[in-house]
Amino acid sequence: MIGLVRAATLCATLALGLVSAQAADKAFRRDDLADFAIKLEAQIKSEAGPVAKSGVALRTDADAAFKRTDFRTGLQILGQIAATTPDDSANWLRLARTIFQIRPATSSEQTFLLERASTAAYIAYQRAGNAGEEADALAVLGRAMSERKLWRPALDSLRLSLDLREVADVRGQYEKMRDEYGFRLLDYTVDSDAASPRACFQFSEDLAKRTDFAPFLALAGSDKPALSAEGKQLCVDGLKHGERYNINLRAGLPSTVKESLPKSAEFNVYVRDRKPFVRFTGKAYVLPRTGQRGIPLVSVNTPSVSVNVFRIGDRNLINTVIDSDFQRSLSKYELSSLGNERGVKVWSGELATATTLNQDVTTAFPVDQALGDLQPGVYVMTAAAKGPGSDDDGSLATQWFIVSDLGLTAFSGNDGIHVFVNSLASTDAVPKADVRLVARNNEILANRKTDESGHVLFEAGLARGEGGLSPAMLTVTSEKADYAFLSLKTDAFDLSDRGVAGRRRCVRLCRTRCLSLQRNRIPHSASARRPGQCRDRRAADARH
Repeated sequence: MIGLVRAATLCATLALGLVSAQAADKAFRRDDLADFAIKLEAQIKSEAGPVAKSGVALRTDADAAFKRTDFRTGLQILGQIAATTPDDSANWLRLARTIFQIRPATSSEQTFLLERASTAAYIAYQRAGNAGEEADALAVLGRAMSERKLWRPALDSLRLSLDLREVADVRGQYEKMRDEYGFRLLDYTVDSDAASPRACFQFSEDLAKRTDFAPFLALAGSDKPALSAEGKQLCVDGLKHGERYNINLRAGLPSTVKESLPKSAEFNVYVRDRKPFVRFTGKAYVLPRTGQRGIPLVSVNTPSVSVNVFRIGDRNLINTVIDSDFQRSLSKYELSSLGNERGVKVWSGELATATTLNQDVTTAFPVDQALGDLQPGVYVMTAAAKGPGSDDDGSLATQWFIVSDLGLTAFSGNDGIHVFVNSLASTDAVPKADVRLVARNNEILANRKTDESGHVLFEAGLARGEGGLSPAMLTVTSEKADYAFLSLKTDAFDLSDRGVAGRRRCVRLCRTRCLSLQRNRIPHSASARRPGQCRDRRAADARH
């Protein structure tokens, strides 16, 4: 008896393997439809309930229902047949076709029926025993997908159906759908504002990978145009401002969906001069107190730049630094709000710039000359190009900055928050600097003086605050009235990819490495985050 059970189990396993292998050999596969197929079979079995009639009787009843155009009853009977003979591909296909005969009462029912039709057609295809049955199932699946406006799977299923068997009606449906929704050119753009302009063509599908597109694009006056393809876009690089180009896209340009560009297209492209534009060179916000004190602006095709400088004071700094405004570009409205609520305008005017047509020109804004003695807090400088064609409605070029010779490093551990203050110019420790630990609610948690090594410790109790009393920022003022700050809410620098791993090495990093900072004469701040198991030694952020 046990042997018979084992034999039956083995036969069932082999049969399941054969069915899976057969499905895997099919050319059309979609994971979403495969998942829906499993769910649909379970739903149909549940809806059918116990079925007492034979398959012959059920088919007779279904035929009778269709003769009197009672398609809903016929669909219900086909569901009972599917529940009793789930491997009958022809019945699944008939079920899918029947759904198209039913007029849905609501839009939600229409969606439900079309989803069921496409799933039933997919099951019919997967269980089809010959090429003719596969072609029929794929044709019905293509129709169901097109009714759902899922054009890519509809096109793929119709194309595979035609590969198996040519049918005039299916061919007509496929060609019409392909012209409207298949691989095609959607649009083109000319990136005239780039330093090196280019023309780019956007397609409906991804372009073929690792393909030489030179045979499919002709640029008048150039035998070997510089082409670059990425995703759905093909670009012609190396164009020049003020020039006109004739570009021809040739039919046959390949895609990843086994379709090529059906028709050639010719374009006459003009690359205009760049719009007046201004930007800053980076996001760094600490300007060294020694050496050159100018902030570089890069301008294009503008004789002057409108500049505004605002200062946000030390006591109003916490919300600006912790919130999302800090170090991002501001709009005119946001700048006005900042000036009215949190800061004060300290300088406004125009900065003359040289102009070389379509070329980037760098001009330094003289901070010392314009602002004089700087006060504690952070400064915000915005710039906008002057002249016709400039973009006045978008975000302003924005540079957040402080002028300081102070570099801050902070580490947190079980014993509290360690802070080191060093000179950015010489890397020497800065003694007797006034360091304040500021809470999220802007309350001063503690005030300490750095020792001769530039170090100060805020005890563990101060670091354990929660909510509004959680440590959020450090500010430091030197004896020479120099000023700097450091957010404790931004992400710390992660050293786990530099050989720091495990509890023992993490502790050594947080203590030995921190305390040897002055000996190593590190000019900029550093920070560490515990990798892996060092949950008890969390490093705060350290920047500048």
